[in-house]
Amino acid sequence: MRILSTATLLLLCLGSLAISADSREITGRVVDDAGHPVAGAAVGHFWRANGPSVNSEGKPYDMKREEDIKALWGNLGRMEPSGIKTITTGEDGRFSINVSYRCRALMAMDPTRKTGGLALLARNKATDPVEIRLGPLLKIRGSIEGPANGERPPWTHVYVLLPEDPTQPLASDKLVSCGSFDAKFEVSLPPSRYVIEGYNDAQDAFTYPYPEVDTSKATGDIDLGALKLSPSISSASVKIAKAKAAGTWIDHARRIGNQAPEWHLTDARGIDKSAKISDFKGKWVILYFWGFGCAPCLKNGLPELSKFVEENSANRDRFEVIGICVDDDGLLKSMADVDKKLDQVVTHVWNGKRLPFPIALDASFKTMESFGRAAFGPILIDPEGRLAEGDEKRLAETLKATKKRP
Repeated sequence: MRILSTATLLLLCLGSLAISADSREITGRVVDDAGHPVAGAAVGHFWRANGPSVNSEGKPYDMKREEDIKALWGNLGRMEPSGIKTITTGEDGRFSINVSYRCRALMAMDPTRKTGGLALLARNKATDPVEIRLGPLLKIRGSIEGPANGERPPWTHVYVLLPEDPTQPLASDKLVSCGSFDAKFEVSLPPSRYVIEGYNDAQDAFTYPYPEVDTSKATGDIDLGALKLSPSISSASVKIAKAKAAGTWIDHARRIGNQAPEWHLTDARGIDKSAKISDFKGKWVILYFWGFGCAPCLKNGLPELSKFVEENSANRDRFEVIGICVDDDGLLKSMADVDKKLDQVVTHVWNGKRLPFPIALDASFKTMESFGRAAFGPILIDPEGRLAEGDEKRLAETLKATKKRP
């Protein structure tokens, strides 16, 4: 399910869609290799290999100050849980931590950061107490170069992720973040299998395909050498920046009341891929932009639209809902590719229920660019083909307040 780049997700998912507040409390204890409780161990679901997320006063860094930026990404290799508050174990080794529904694992390290351990969390919301057993940590280090041979970007960022679990398609696999002004990375981790995702300061080159490393049988630290950046993947943030520089980008909010622009469909199911928005004149239309890397889209947005369609079945001839899957990386070539990836979501998230409305694929990002849309979510088009404010909630009220034409 790892399709969109991290930079793309930050731009698209954090735009108009609110990340679900669903959370769960995880309790457990941290023990050493002999089973004895470890006091003062730090526990977190996401770690930084650049030291704390806050300054010496416990306050967030001011990202307008150059010295704070350097401090945030300094301390290369220093492992600390991300966030303002650090969860630590008591004398009995026990802890309690609230995590997002997307949290897939917890990692704990002793106060010296020389031993650590991982605990994978159950897929369901109710979770039994977990035990994290600490053992010696391994250092994984390396450097980033490219896209040109020998090129050292002025800033690089690396995520260490867990391998994907197809039974948890919405889970976050990210475990550690490491930034550097020297194009280097260094993280300390328990023995396991990991995936490395790195990118440069311009966010237009990535270590793709993402290299994997298996430390489960390693006897010492691992030096991955220089990981080469590939310019083949262009993130949404880069495409939007280029469109704005070219003067072709007009924000969606400024288009309200105007005729909707045309879309660009690579493939479609439920409608013809050659269909035009003007073909739906006389009906309300909801276009819902989504992507496989957007957990809120898959957990909340699309299911809520399914519910809307079912609840308004009596007015089905007065509106259409079309979900547009955006794949700016161009890895999806057809609806067959989309459906194959959706199978995991249908089975493990939607309880076997498929979407009751058409789905289209745009592998070019041109549709979001045409609509001036920088975030996933819904766009409403009125029966005259004009862009309107609101979403399915406003449309539900409109359908209820107006009668069908005879």
